Amino acid sequence: MHPHDGLNAWLDRIRDQELPIFGRTAEQIRALTDSDKAAVSQLAEAILHDPGMTAKLLRIANSVIFNTSGLQITTVSRAVVMLGFDMVRQVALSVAFVDALLRGPVRERVLREMARACHAAVQARWLAARRHDNQPEEVFIAALLYRFGEMAFWCFAGEVGDELDEALRRNPKSPGDVEHALLGFHLHQITVALARDWRISPLLQGVLKGDFQKRSREQAVVLGYRLAEAAEGGWYTERARALLKEAAAYLQLPDDDLAEAVMKNAIEAASIADCYGAGAAARFLPQ
Repeated sequence: MHPHDGLNAWLDRIRDQELPIFGRTAEQIRALTDSDKAAVSQLAEAILHDPGMTAKLLRIANSVIFNTSGLQITTVSRAVVMLGFDMVRQVALSVAFVDALLRGPVRERVLREMARACHAAVQARWLAARRHDNQPEEVFIAALLYRFGEMAFWCFAGEVGDELDEALRRNPKSPGDVEHALLGFHLHQITVALARDWRISPLLQGVLKGDFQKRSREQAVVLGYRLAEAAEGGWYTERARALLKEAAAYLQLPDDDLAEAVMKNAIEAASIADCYGAGAAARFLPQ
């Protein structure tokens, strides 16, 4: 690939050459609907066909993020009963995507993106839960996949990725301008296109459209990501403190009530990364 091949060429490469296994798995799982009487057994069968996915899905289902009952979930069918059909389907899709990425050449920037995604997901889910969202786990998945197109690009970009990585290191404050100057498009556009084509998470698609109300669950996704991004420079930087104020305003709570809990969420993100088989990303999480 060359820097100026254009967005469609990169989308074709990611869809058809680099992530076709994910595309087929996603299509199989996505095709099942809760209205189909056979859907639960078919979903379980599709997941059980992949032992690695089964193990990871059950680990995630038993994590403190998803399992608030304390009852051990030992089968996929039980996970469907406890978490709901659509949630298990979304978790399975997220596992399939992370697995597909980790099969590629995992450069440092991929691990950094993975760490940020896990951290953002935990923060977003916590924000949604504090706002008494009916499905905070759905917010978790949307935040986890908020930049999945960018992650796919960094996995498979080769020499073009090296060139862009170097350019971004030279000019870290204007990533969008750097991306557009080198590629002719923004990496965010890959996420938008793939989320639409693969119909991943209606909530994520709503977030990516960008037209949502303040203090909505969509805002929790974006705020979770921005918190995770800001924390990479340290919790006591001006930017991180500003994001803590935004989070406090979102929850309508005093700033001091949030800091300790938000910092603990970063620790929880390490266990989530491990559940997804991306434990190597944990070293990039803020301490």
